[in-house]
Parts: sequence; structure tokens; C-alpha cells
Amino acid sequence: MEKDDREATGRARGGVARREKLSAERRSEIAKAAAAARHSPRAAAAIQVTQDGVVLPSATHQGQIDIGGLTLDCYVLGDGRRVFHKRGMAKALGLKSDGGNAFMKTMQGKGLGSALSEKLREKINNPINFKPLVQDLAHGYEADILVEVARAIIAADGIGTGLKTAQKRLVAQAQILSHAFAKIGVVALIDEATGYQQIRDPQALRLLVQQYVAEEMREWEKQFPDSYYDDLNRLYGSKKLTQTHSGSVIQNRPQHFAKFTRTYVYHPLENGAVLEELDRINPKIDAKGNRRSRFHQHLKLGYGIEKLKRQVQEVQTLMGVSDTVPQFKKLFGKRFPQAGQQGDLLD
Repeated sequence: MEKDDREATGRARGGVARREKLSAERRSEIAKAAAAARHSPRAAAAIQVTQDGVVLPSATHQGQIDIGGLTLDCYVLGDGRRVFHKRGMAKALGLKSDGGNAFMKTMQGKGLGSALSEKLREKINNPINFKPLVQDLAHGYEADILVEVARAIIAADGIGTGLKTAQKRLVAQAQILSHAFAKIGVVALIDEATGYQQIRDPQALRLLVQQYVAEEMREWEKQFPDSYYDDLNRLYGSKKLTQTHSGSVIQNRPQHFAKFTRTYVYHPLENGAVLEELDRINPKIDAKGNRRSRFHQHLKLGYGIEKLKRQVQEVQTLMGVSDTVPQFKKLFGKRFPQAGQQGDLLD
């Protein structure tokens, strides 16, 4: 131990002890971060090294935004990430306790937890540790995770994953949040509340708009028109419309329509190879056969989506000239003889 370390007392001695417990690799990371901070004001604003040697991202701006009467603390970190405090996530969803642990516990609950994607669950279970302007340590989440959570809650309610009574209360709040802002709206609101918009790159918001618009269009674009299901209802002699438990009137799409689509739309793509891969990357998540996303969302833009569209058109053409399901199957077997040799999943 060096002379200065031997003579260290009190807080200094504690710092020496903590430093000695760190691995050589960890000490090297801290040294590099400190060196970068000395030579760059921007880098210095982006990090904070604690006495325990933990390198934290540091907030450069912070403020509050009002969403539907709720006031949420928000921050911009030195590396550009926009963050909500973990407490704010619970508060935004209307949980009785606005503690951050209440948010994590609710998201892990039976019913709702199974409806979240693996990627979203990982984000929720690993909040960001950061240094606010006026506190030593805070825990938070990137702003768009709140939007993703709201959408996941709405989706879970829509597919009937068995939400508990307490979780059902989240649905209305999730719908309010979903309509209150889109992902780009969250970014813009936080930038305005914190004053970050004054130094933001003029091109940054425009690029984010392009990114999010493209993402939303890709996620929600219809690949199966309403007329496809109208034709199926006609062939099967079922009603075009049905009523949900909440009283809403929607297009009738019974479960066996999904089996029909699997057999006559997806299976013919590359003689079943595409369907096999889709089953692998988007497996069933419950006994009802629900999946985390639609098959077409995993097809590549361009070739994959265009092949799907052509197959949907082919099937609709055959349905249009058929009066019954057996007649359709006969015509389908003639049009796609190889696909017709497969075991019929509907029989």
C-alpha cells in the first residue's frame, strides 16, 4: 500500500478499502471514464462515479410533465436517453402505491406478466440506475417503455389472457396513456419540460418521427382485409358480426378461421418451410393457442410480405367463386396440388 493510503483516515480510508475490493478491470473502466470526463465537458455530464466505484449515467436536465392530471418526474441523461422515474411508472398506471416496486410487481403478476414480450419483461426487470441533479441515486425507465407497457396491457385485455380484477383496472388507464401520447410525443414533452429542446440537434426530432412512423406502420398494417373474413363467414354460414362481453360489435373471426389461414395461406409458402420457421420464432404462449404477435409481423418487408399478399389474393379469389367450404377445398387442391396433399387441419 502506498504512503498516502497508509495515512488515509475516515472517509478517505473507506474509499481506499472500496477501491481495493474492485477488480483490475473495474478500476480500469472507472479510470477511463474519469479521463474522458476530464477532457470532455459532455462526457463529464454523462457520468457519475460513486464512492463504491459504480459508474452511473447522470441527468443533465430534469423537469415534470402533466399527463391526464398526473405529474411525472422526467429526466434527460447525458447520453441522450429520456427517462421516467420508477415511481412515475406506477403513478402513471394509477396503482394504489406509487412506489417503483409496486410497478415491477404488477408487471410480473399472473395474467399480465405472460402477455408481455420477453424483451419488454427484461427492460422492466432492469431499471436504469442514474444520478439526478438533486439526488444521489434514482431508478427509472426509458420513456417509451411506458408506451410499450400501456399497449401491452390493452393487448392482454383484448386477447383474453385472464387478467385479474386489479389488473383490469389498469386497462382504462393504459388506454388513456396510449391516446395521450405516442412515442415521439413522450420525447417531445420531456424535451420541453426539461428545456432540452433548446440544445437538441434540429434534425433529431425529425429523424425520430421517421423512425417511429415507419415502426408503427409496419406493426399495424393490415395484411388480411376485412373482405377476407367476410368471405370466410359466408362460406361457413356464420354471422359477419359478433358482440364482445363489453357490448362492442366487431367482425366475427372465430378460432377456426385461424386454422383455415394457417392451412391455406401460410402453409403453401415455400411448401411449409415458412410456417415451420414462424412457429419456431413466434410460438404459442398459452393453452388457448395465443401468440405474442401476428405471423405477418415477422415477415420481411418486400419479398416476404409480397409473397403473403399474393397468397391471400389467391385464396380470396378461390373463396369468391366457391359456395361452400368443400367446394373451396376442391378448387384449392387443383390450384395448389402440392399444398393440397398435406393433411387438412380442418378435418
